[in-house]
Amino acid sequence: MRVRRPALRRALAIVLTAVAVTAGISVTGLTAAAGTAAAQVTEQAPAAVQPMADLSTFDPGHIISDEIFFDSGSMTSAEVQRFLESRVSTCERGYTCLKDWRDTSRTIPGDAMCGPYQGAQQELASTIITKVAQACGISPKVIIVTLQKEQGLVTHTSPSTSRYTIAMGQGCPDTAACDTRYYGFFNQVYGAAWQFKRYANPPGTSNFFNWYAPGKTWNVRFHPNASCGSSPLYIRNQATANLYYYTPYQPNRAALAAGYGTGDGCSAYGNRNFFNYFTDWFGSTRAFEVSGGIGDAYVRAGGASGYLGRATSAERCGLPQDGCFQLFEGGQIHWTNATGGRATHGGILNAWASSGYERGTLGYPTSDETCGLPKSGCVQLFQGGQIHWSPATGAYATSGAILQRWAAGNYERGSLGYPTSSQTCGLVASGCFQYFEGGQIHWSPGTGAYVTSGAFREAWGVAGWERGALGYPTSEASCDSAGVCEQRFQNGSLVRSGTGPVRAVAGQISTAWRSAGATSGQLGAPTSAEVCGLVRSGCFQYFAGGQIHWSPASGAHATTGAVKDAWGTLGWEGGSLGYPTDDLTCTSSTACSQQFERGVIAGPRSGPAFGIMAGMATSWRANPALGMPTSKENCGLIGGGCYQYFTGGQMHWSPATGAWPTSGAVATAWGRVSWERGSLGYPTSGLNCGLRDGGCFQHFQGGDIHVSRAGAFPTWGGIRNAWAASGWENGPLGYPTSFEECTSTSSCVQRFEKGSITWTASGGAVVRRS
Repeated sequence: MRVRRPALRRALAIVLTAVAVTAGISVTGLTAAAGTAAAQVTEQAPAAVQPMADLSTFDPGHIISDEIFFDSGSMTSAEVQRFLESRVSTCERGYTCLKDWRDTSRTIPGDAMCGPYQGAQQELASTIITKVAQACGISPKVIIVTLQKEQGLVTHTSPSTSRYTIAMGQGCPDTAACDTRYYGFFNQVYGAAWQFKRYANPPGTSNFFNWYAPGKTWNVRFHPNASCGSSPLYIRNQATANLYYYTPYQPNRAALAAGYGTGDGCSAYGNRNFFNYFTDWFGSTRAFEVSGGIGDAYVRAGGASGYLGRATSAERCGLPQDGCFQLFEGGQIHWTNATGGRATHGGILNAWASSGYERGTLGYPTSDETCGLPKSGCVQLFQGGQIHWSPATGAYATSGAILQRWAAGNYERGSLGYPTSSQTCGLVASGCFQYFEGGQIHWSPGTGAYVTSGAFREAWGVAGWERGALGYPTSEASCDSAGVCEQRFQNGSLVRSGTGPVRAVAGQISTAWRSAGATSGQLGAPTSAEVCGLVRSGCFQYFAGGQIHWSPASGAHATTGAVKDAWGTLGWEGGSLGYPTDDLTCTSSTACSQQFERGVIAGPRSGPAFGIMAGMATSWRANPALGMPTSKENCGLIGGGCYQYFTGGQMHWSPATGAWPTSGAVATAWGRVSWERGSLGYPTSGLNCGLRDGGCFQHFQGGDIHVSRAGAFPTWGGIRNAWAASGWENGPLGYPTSFEECTSTSSCVQRFEKGSITWTASGGAVVRRS
């Protein structure tokens, strides 16, 4: 219970009236609370408490610092509850310990002492303590310690209901019975906290409490018995003054020597016990010293009036690299011999904490926070990177290759702006990435760090990022004088022409496109996305100057110009030629060809071009004298045959004979005997030369055509057989000099250089020499 000098009672009546009106408590009850007696002078700790506080450090003029006494946020409701549970693990049967105590609170409007309090049904004691602390600006630790020193409620395992009724000693003078109108746990906690604030004479109130005003020396008694004496005491701060208003006695030497125990007849224990409990439970009652390298950083940060505020812990060492740190209201200071003392606070501190503080990849800070960057941003350097913060983006760390790339782009002043995410790793191939206002940076050990932004970034995302067909970027977007922009990736490129869409060129199609000169080549920029689902799992993509088709069997090859047009007329990959199997080859400025799965397309560079089907393609390649095709392949001949014209002749093909060219005089002679429909049928060989006197011949199904100085003439049937029997052109007849002439179906004759051969159905062939 509170011990007050009797002389205060009448004066307090005026002040307590205001408390009663605010808190809804009777004036009579509060006035009774101002009564004093000596019951508290014998207040001691329970026998089970083991003293730990060093009472040799007890300073009666500075029992507790203002920073600690008025720190309303020093504990959350959950922390208060856990603390109460830690003091009493099990309550005796039939009793309710403080950790489980509930009371119905009332809604109270705010005033000069306390802010508004929102009442509730059956609130836990821990909730009431925390809400009152926050409303009145008193540390919940101070309330907890006062509950203990007044009624022992924190550690009591069998507390009576009456202890809760007068929990803080409010309304219970030592010279009279407690006022029943002031009973109740909530009334006690709120009333005591309100009064602690009233002692400070806040603005808008009369300067009533000034007996122990801080900054002055006062004679403070050792005991209610005046004969026990007093001593002059310089009261250094408001919080210490509050404790003397509440319990106006200082402990004498005997009380201090006794720890939690009993001193002598002139000992008072209230303020001694407050110091003991607070120190044993919550640490030092005084604000912490700041010195050394941490002190230097503290001064640079503006000291207690700067953004760090007051220290909330002692300096603690034993960190990596022999580091030390100290906590403050608004941040922290870390020190090592290598880095010196560096303060961190706000968003930058939070980002550093999320990275693991000094044990994370960033290590210790190596600079103070520097502000004044664009968009009101700030930066702080660390051993392993940097943290940037802006109001719009928050604080994020950058490090390693991603930081180097960002730095190369002029940090936040460049096109990327500030980072908007932490660095994320664990991507495919051990990659990492980080978002920025203007794009992102991806890095992998195999590719390095590169920026993607704008439409290129969006297109890469559609393609599946680094997991997709393109893989990681290997360059950044660059544009040529024609306005075509390209960004390269491991397995392809993203390309944009002017303001058009960004197109991906990937895989083997990309390889073929690049071998054709990419945007600088004949194909130019892509004009479509890659389209798949063609026959035999093929894909294709359009470009400004052509297209590229790919299939697993054929690979990727471009088609352009006249070749592309000719292939289209043949049904593309689903037609007779299938997919291209190599690129366009030009042997001169006028002769080009491209191989396909089942043939060739050839023609002059300027066109037109025609397909040469598989049956003829081999023979065409073996007979370069044929030149370029001048027609498409024409089929429907007898025996399933086909033919095609070329600049140097023609080619005929049939299933039975294969493909053979005919040209010049041979072709003319064959034509005179009705081509494949005549007696010769289809050719079965190419032109063979080296005969006597420069002669040549070509075999056909039904005969031959020989060429000599006399011209080209066919031989077949009985006449051919007879000529062969005579030794061909080397025999007595020499070369033929005319076509076979028949007067009827049963009588024919053919002239030769030195004779003739007559054939009749009845007599066969007869050789006549001239």
